[in-house]
Amino acid sequence: MTLKNMIELADGLTPIETEIGYYILKNQEDILDMSVIELAEKTFVSKSAIHRFCKKIGLKGFNELKVILAKDISEMKSDIEMIDVNYPFERKDGPQMIAKKLSKLYETAIYDTYDYMDFIELHKVAQLLHKAEVIDIYTHSHNMNVAENFQDKMLTAGKSSVECPHGFYKQRLTALASNPKHAAIILSYSGKASFVKPILKVLHQKKVPVVYVGKAGGNLYPQYVAGALTISSRENLRDRISQFSSHIAMQYMMDVVFGCIYNMDREKNIEYLKESIGFMDDRDIQDE
Repeated sequence: MTLKNMIELADGLTPIETEIGYYILKNQEDILDMSVIELAEKTFVSKSAIHRFCKKIGLKGFNELKVILAKDISEMKSDIEMIDVNYPFERKDGPQMIAKKLSKLYETAIYDTYDYMDFIELHKVAQLLHKAEVIDIYTHSHNMNVAENFQDKMLTAGKSSVECPHGFYKQRLTALASNPKHAAIILSYSGKASFVKPILKVLHQKKVPVVYVGKAGGNLYPQYVAGALTISSRENLRDRISQFSSHIAMQYMMDVVFGCIYNMDREKNIEYLKESIGFMDDRDIQDE
């Protein structure tokens, strides 16, 4: 995980610690040549405050922070072709260049999302969803495509327990009809969509465990969330051509969640596929 991601995902940073993190990310090259005392002077805090900051983001100390930062800078410099995820292609670009730049954008979105992954949290989420009798996915707009794709994949494993209610009315009815045997997934890149908070409150009252999937800092109501999965957060909420990056990142994360659930009953799922593929796919395909 990059240092930037560690800072963004850290819980309970004080305003002073947030300022320390902001200064480090704004002055990355300079930090490599600083001592802990010099950084403390630059940020007007004590040496112990720097050490506490390092501990809070999951590091042993300032020296480990500099090692990770040096690695991040090196990897960034080696990636010669940086992509603007909000405007990935220009007016002058033809079909080949547009295709090339979008392929780079997709690669970047997936790499970023992988870098954000907390694999202990991912395993916990997969177990939670695996044991649920029903999984309800609450989302809207283009993320509904991701939700229904996950639903389809679960069906191919013989699991018909995933619901993707559409619209304000159906989603609220579904939340009201839920019980602790259900699990819910909230797909929202920013976490700021208007449907999120009212649905979370009802699900909390119904004792339904909730998984949030979105960008770093998007889990705005952690008191209602049992597990959170973070995706690439480079995309601007409004100043963009389209949701190229967030859509690919969300799809990738949900595919990984499916893979984790699938592997919990792998042999059973493979046997189900072998038994049912003839009915699911009626194309006349001859084995070679």
